[in-house]
Amino acid sequence: MFTQIVWLLTRALARGIFAATGGLRVKGAERVPRRGGVLLCPNHVSDADPAAVLAALPRAGHYMAKEELFAVPVLGRLLRLWGAFPVRRDSADRAALRRAEALLKAGETVVIFPEGGGNPEGRLQPLHPGAMLVALRTQGVPVIPVALENTREVWPYGAPRPRRAGVAVRVTFGEPLDLSDLYGKKGGAAEEATRRLAGRLAEMLDQPLPEGRPKNRTAEEEAARNGSAALQQQQQQGVSRPVYAAGAAESERG
Repeated sequence: MFTQIVWLLTRALARGIFAATGGLRVKGAERVPRRGGVLLCPNHVSDADPAAVLAALPRAGHYMAKEELFAVPVLGRLLRLWGAFPVRRDSADRAALRRAEALLKAGETVVIFPEGGGNPEGRLQPLHPGAMLVALRTQGVPVIPVALENTREVWPYGAPRPRRAGVAVRVTFGEPLDLSDLYGKKGGAAEEATRRLAGRLAEMLDQPLPEGRPKNRTAEEEAARNGSAALQQQQQQGVSRPVYAAGAAESERG
C-alpha cells in the first residue's frame, strides 16, 4: 500500500514536470499487462528517461539503477522507496540480475535500460546482454521495448537540471518480443535475444542498428570526471593547453 502511494505521488510529480516542460505523449500503454511480471527495456539518452517511463507506465515498476546513485544520502533513500535496486554496471552483477528475476517471477514490473547509461549523441548504443539474460531465465514473461524520444531536449546529457523544451516527450511501448524459440537454448541465446531487442528499438526510433561492443560506462564517466578535474586544475594554474589528448593517452596506456 505504501509503495503504491509513493508510486502515485511520484508519477503525478513526473507528469507535472513534463507538462511544464513541453508535454507528454504516450502510445501503446495498452500493451503493458496490468498484472503479472513484465520486463520493460527502454533506450537511454537522458537523465529524464526514468521519469518519462514512470509518467507513462500504467503500473508501478522496479527500476535497475547504477549503484553510485544509492550512495547519495537523500536520493538513495528515495530510490529505494520508489522501488529501484542497484546494479554494478559493466560487470556481471549476479545479485542485481537475481533481484530482477525474483521480482519478475513475483509478478512485478521491472525496468532495465540495456544501453547501461545515457549518451551525448542521442543515438541508440550497443546493448548489454543482462536484460535478455533475465528475460530468458523468466520464460514467458513479456519483454516490451520502449522508445523514448525528446527526453534529451528536456534534460540534455550532462546538464545539471531539466529545462523547458517546447516539445513533447514521446513514450512508445512496443509489441512484446517473441523469444520463445530461444528458451532452453544454450550458446548464443542471450546474444540473439539482445540483437532482436536492438533491432526493434532501432526500428521504433527510426535509427540505424547500433554496431560494436557495449560501452564501459563506469570507465567513461571516470574519464569524464578526471578530464573535468584536470581542466579545472589547468585553469587555476593559468594553463590553456587542452587536457583531452593527454587523457586519451593515459586511457590507452591503462
